[in-house]
Amino acid sequence: MTSSDSLDSRVDDTLPGETSGRKTLHPVAKFAIGPVIGVAAVWLVISTAGGLGDAMAAMGRMRGGFVALAFGFAALRMFLFGLQLLWLGRRTGHTGLLTASGLALVIFGLGAITPAAPAEGLAIASHELGRRGRTKRQARVTVGFSEWFAQRTFYAIAALDLIVVVALGHLSVADSWPFIIVAAVVLLAIIGSAVAARRSSTAEWVAGALGAIRLRKPQAPVEDRRDAGAIWHTQAMVVVGPPRNRARLAIVSAAAVIADAATLWATCHAAGFHIHPELVLLARTVGTIASWIPLLPSGLGVVEIAIPTILHRFGAPLDDALAATLVYRAAGTLLPAAAGGLALVALRAHRQQDSVAENEAAE
Repeated sequence: MTSSDSLDSRVDDTLPGETSGRKTLHPVAKFAIGPVIGVAAVWLVISTAGGLGDAMAAMGRMRGGFVALAFGFAALRMFLFGLQLLWLGRRTGHTGLLTASGLALVIFGLGAITPAAPAEGLAIASHELGRRGRTKRQARVTVGFSEWFAQRTFYAIAALDLIVVVALGHLSVADSWPFIIVAAVVLLAIIGSAVAARRSSTAEWVAGALGAIRLRKPQAPVEDRRDAGAIWHTQAMVVVGPPRNRARLAIVSAAAVIADAATLWATCHAAGFHIHPELVLLARTVGTIASWIPLLPSGLGVVEIAIPTILHRFGAPLDDALAATLVYRAAGTLLPAAAGGLALVALRAHRQQDSVAENEAAE
């Protein structure tokens, strides 16, 4: 085995989220601390909005047609992520739309409520792909690129939306210019990283740099590290496909972001108030960023504070804004998480059936 192979095997043997020799919180504590804090935060925002009775009354006044539309947009978002995984996964083996949709529910549904999201969802989906004939690297590259495209399109749309919000006068330039600079830097970084990612030399340089900071383990020679980076880049380009396929992946990821914002837009209309689409997208962006707080499952509590605050800032009654946010969270977070759990059970059951059929055929 060459030193490059040894490097690859060491990388492949470490799943996302695994640690070695480090003390971590007990699993029960990880899952308990976040929900307790989140429930306290939800109770705080409900109390601020006028109490549980007012919040429930506001939800009771919501129009059912727009609520159904919100759940439709949430389902569309999951379908788009499934389509993205279908286009990514089929280049390394057979992947049906049902399997791809199930994996999308695991990553973006069930994985979204785990303490270290999205690492757990990515690891589970990678394992399921590995059980379906992919190598560890192929599986990880496939699910990794699903998150790569999802995150990049989120940042790009969020940056563009912020610029539009300021340009339309919803926020003053004097108060918002630092955010405009950040948005411009984000857009330039996305464009620059897209150009750099196409080059094998970039992967070689990154592999060499990362290998150099492995202080507790023997370092492979720099030439071997660069060779491993070149091999990884070649395999990654196989997964993402030609430029036309990459454009399709970016477009479907952007559509998924818009579908999630449309879910919030529909719940706002269901609650009886109108907010401009660019402001709904801004509230959704703030809520998504709030959901990244560690230990809180999908930002439980913090998101329920952040989104109503933004909606209220632009004219929505606080009770109605809270009601719209709670239904948005039910449609866009809780239901996909429950569906992701069921999808994982179905994926594993289907895999077992395939194994039994293969064994019977072999006999």
